[in-house]
Amino acid sequence: MEKNSVWYLAGICLIGVVIGIIFVGVLTSVVHWAGTEKFCGEFCHSMDVTYAAYKKGDHFRTASGVTAGCSDCHLKNESNHFVGPIDYTALLIDKAIAGSKSLFGEIRGTMSTPEKQIEKRPEMATAVHQQMIDRNFSACRGCHDVERMYDPKKPLIGAIHKGMGPNAEKKVDCLACHPTAGHNYGYVIPFKAAAN
Repeated sequence: MEKNSVWYLAGICLIGVVIGIIFVGVLTSVVHWAGTEKFCGEFCHSMDVTYAAYKKGDHFRTASGVTAGCSDCHLKNESNHFVGPIDYTALLIDKAIAGSKSLFGEIRGTMSTPEKQIEKRPEMATAVHQQMIDRNFSACRGCHDVERMYDPKKPLIGAIHKGMGPNAEKKVDCLACHPTAGHNYGYVIPFKAAAN
């Protein structure tokens, strides 16, 4: 087959498409795996204490049986399940930045023990809280449609959240009222006393 023939060029294009599909499939699988609770809590050793606090938090097992994973809250656009290519690219960049910080921390040993993790927790919590404020709690709003919250047994819930949707004029700090939504360190911090 000649290199300039139509069949040769079609074969090269077909091989390129197949390689592209395989690449996208592998990339998507790796991104999904690296965002699971098992990866963050058991594979990534610098998150031992954080993972224990997550398992005691309000989102580990909700009343409806749904679990909010690490990526749902900590990655840009993850809880918005209708993302396009630009949003997905932003998610990948966000994941790469977060992963590299964890990797460098693991290499330097700044969070290699539960004691170091507990010591570093206030700094990390402040950074994550600020990130959520900067993103106007879009991760929370990706799962919770606060404009439509209603519980006939607790009608005050709907009234409290009225006007707090994504287009609300006033920005709201979800963690001000829901501090243990993601992680409940009240169950974990006694570990520090036991470790000493």
